[in-house]
Amino acid sequence: MRNLSPDELERLIRANHRLKLSLMVTIAVIIAAVVLMMPTDMPFPVGIGAALGMGIGSLLLIPQRRLLNELGLTNVEARAIIEAEREKRGGLADLPPEARARREARRAGVFLVVGLVLVVILSVAAFYFFGHAGQTVEEDAPTDPWFAVSFFAGFVALCAGPAFLLQSRRCKRLADSWREAAAKEAR
Repeated sequence: MRNLSPDELERLIRANHRLKLSLMVTIAVIIAAVVLMMPTDMPFPVGIGAALGMGIGSLLLIPQRRLLNELGLTNVEARAIIEAEREKRGGLADLPPEARARREARRAGVFLVVGLVLVVILSVAAFYFFGHAGQTVEEDAPTDPWFAVSFFAGFVALCAGPAFLLQSRRCKRLADSWREAAAKEAR
């Protein structure tokens, strides 16, 4: 892995921060647009949704890719450098292996609990959504807000639940590797 000057490191960290911030703003704008489209009964352009998402993602990544090319880094190297710097600045790099193992084990437990809660939310939302999806509704009947809530809650849980469960497994593996490092250090 390449060593970066302090100026290059700061540029990389700022670019990563801007990328995350622009991603969050973009997601918030998309969610707001969909929510605003719902009460107006405006049709959602399903056919262009994927192309629009890929276009927005590509536009967000242009500055990051330009900086990585300028610094001569790959995505994996840049992530490793940013993670190492984050650990160094947060004091995590100075912790002994036993403390890091305990920290990762706690994180694994939290991710597991959140992932399981999201699986339960997915189950409840899917049960409600699919239970009401095929029913006929009178023309002037008020819309059921829980139907829309169940769709969005189920979608978020479907996307985030497996991610949290995978993160839990990754943290457990990290905890195990730090325990092994602590055992080797103790010998």
